[in-house]
Amino acid sequence: MLIEQPDRIKHSIPKSEQSANTFFHFMNRYNFLKEIIKDKKLYPRYCEEDFNLLNLDFKQIRIAMKCFCDIPLHKVDSHRKTYGDYCIGLTKSWGIKNGLQPAIYYNPNCGISQSIKKSFDAAIRYSENDENLDEVAEIINTILKYLKCINGKDLKTNKIKDFTDEKEWRFVPNLDNQMGFEEVIIDSKIINNTDIVESYNREIKKYDDYCLKFEYYDIKYIFVKTSKQRDSLIKLILKCNEEDSVKYRLISCIKVWQEVRGDF
Repeated sequence: MLIEQPDRIKHSIPKSEQSANTFFHFMNRYNFLKEIIKDKKLYPRYCEEDFNLLNLDFKQIRIAMKCFCDIPLHKVDSHRKTYGDYCIGLTKSWGIKNGLQPAIYYNPNCGISQSIKKSFDAAIRYSENDENLDEVAEIINTILKYLKCINGKDLKTNKIKDFTDEKEWRFVPNLDNQMGFEEVIIDSKIINNTDIVESYNREIKKYDDYCLKFEYYDIKYIFVKTSKQRDSLIKLILKCNEEDSVKYRLISCIKVWQEVRGDF
């Protein structure tokens, strides 16, 4: 989904000095990477987030989103171990243009966390009887989709983690409730039911407006685990309906982790 930028930010993206100049998306299955390359799309999925330390009426939620990081490649090993050996890296200008937003890391001991809780509680309590508070509820709901605690239990590894190390950016589509999609799921019966969540993920993929589209020239890196997978990906790219120059450039983006270890 292409998001039109305000005139004030229609300019070249300055080069990062402390972060990577690429948005990386990691995954744990080679088939996911092949699908992304073939379709030229990244599909949102309902990801679980822990809100236990924010003291809201719910502890966990699922948010429809796609996550990226801008960790420099020489520091990415621990991130790769958690999220997978397969990766696509896209230009930062592409990500900014398409609405990627850094996660908002909150400290539960800071006043802003208490303000979020009070605003959320008030919006839930009074929004049904007040149109102005209904708008506030929508704003709070939007903020909620980008929040992440500075540290806590990693739901993938069950280990305590400093989440600011992830340097996370999110793409959160505007889902249409009339189509049966919820942007945020707080029902624990759904959150913990893998079959239902996966059925939601499959349904989202049917709607082009909810996915992130890219062109092959937006890609800077493609990482795979083995040389055999690289050869397989090359065959896939050569079958694409693109000019040869586009195919060859894309093939040149493919890297094998074992071969580049120590080079970044």
